[in-house]
Amino acid sequence: MRSAVRNIIILCALATWIFADDVQLDTKIPLGLAHDGQILWIGDAQTRQLTGYDVAQKKKLATKSLSYDLRDLAYWAPNLVTVAPNYVYVLNPLNGDLVDKIPLKGIADPVAIALDMHQAYVYNRTDKKIYRVHLVDRLQFGSFTPEVTADIRSMTFYKGFLWAIAKDGKAYKLSPSDGALISFLPLPQDSYGVTFVDGGMYVARPGQVRSIDFIETENYVAAARRNFTIAGELDLSLPWSEQDRAKESKLQLKYAILPVTAHQRVSGLRADPFTRFGRWEDGSHASEITLEPKSAERKRTHKLQFQATLFNLTHIFNAALVKQFFKNPELPDSVRPFLDNIKLTPAAQSTIDTFRKNWLSQNEGKHPIFAVSASRRDAAIGDDLRCPALRSLGIPCRRMQFFDLDTKKTKLYLQVFIQPSGWVTMTDKYDATKPREFPVANNELELYSPDDVRLSPNVAGSDIVQFKNVQIITSSTE
Repeated sequence: MRSAVRNIIILCALATWIFADDVQLDTKIPLGLAHDGQILWIGDAQTRQLTGYDVAQKKKLATKSLSYDLRDLAYWAPNLVTVAPNYVYVLNPLNGDLVDKIPLKGIADPVAIALDMHQAYVYNRTDKKIYRVHLVDRLQFGSFTPEVTADIRSMTFYKGFLWAIAKDGKAYKLSPSDGALISFLPLPQDSYGVTFVDGGMYVARPGQVRSIDFIETENYVAAARRNFTIAGELDLSLPWSEQDRAKESKLQLKYAILPVTAHQRVSGLRADPFTRFGRWEDGSHASEITLEPKSAERKRTHKLQFQATLFNLTHIFNAALVKQFFKNPELPDSVRPFLDNIKLTPAAQSTIDTFRKNWLSQNEGKHPIFAVSASRRDAAIGDDLRCPALRSLGIPCRRMQFFDLDTKKTKLYLQVFIQPSGWVTMTDKYDATKPREFPVANNELELYSPDDVRLSPNVAGSDIVQFKNVQIITSSTE
């Protein structure tokens, strides 16, 4: 298994479940959520109440009513900390007493706090900045503006990064040095506090604390949003002419379906009549057909059934990933065929040559994501020319067939291969004015790439593999 698959599978860490069920509570606006190694503490900003939940015993502790305002929470052994105008409050979680007040300068409306040992990160709603505060020395060490457009509700520090829940319903993974956006997750409605327990993310909502099933790698995070069992028919056209069948010693079709990607996990693939599926480098389920010379067979149909989990994902090329690309833009051998020239009419080739020359004259040396964005903004480059236009700039590009689980229709999107993230998709949600973001929705199942089908001898055509009569047998959605 090569590096592309390792990045997808080995680096990913599924959230660990610590509760048999989500914890049900009598909370209204649970901005605060913190874990002290044993007790999960939930702070309600509306009622000024602090509630504990013993994780090991699965037991709710007595609720304490506080005499002071309560916003976000963080654990600072052996106490908890919260924020108030111009102060960090240190409180004893066992009795609710206020232990200490650490002054804050110029932070009149702090609403969120996260701790890395004694280093606190405090979000001030007034100027939308995050301030660094050392709780022992009681000194402030500058501030930065996080790359989040909505107000932050809650924060926590986990594995070297800040995680922030904002009012737009997303959990943002941020750099603690400058607030640069690493990635983000969509969350259930009305999510407030956030913390991590044994590698699992938990968020506080009115009346409950619930776990968030997610995958995290070095380059992205993705929330599990849809699980289902699906069945359908796979039609394979065998397109060789009578002349090909008469003169060739071997006729062969190799194809790959249902890739394992950052966006989806597929398992339990079964085919009737039986077909043995192997794996290609990207995790796709691969198979092949070999025909005897002069075979009259024109078509094969298999009934497929499999399980899949789709993740609501946006690939984000932040500053760190852009730098990493320039350090190692080398392409895997399996990706190089997607740089090959595509046969075009002279007029179409002239349009692409013009686009290529204009781009190189103005933007040579820029990251490929900006070429992708430019190809979407250029009125002369239509959907049929975008793939060869990007290939002409040295950007691997292929078509990918998706199946929309809501409309029950297939869609053809373009994918580009960009290190270190791999294949990223330009879906309907792609916005050319936001070149760093490539979103994929949780209703879109990746099926196969027409450009990845291998024929020997080669025959032009893109409808060799088709999915038909698709049925969703079971489905669950967050």
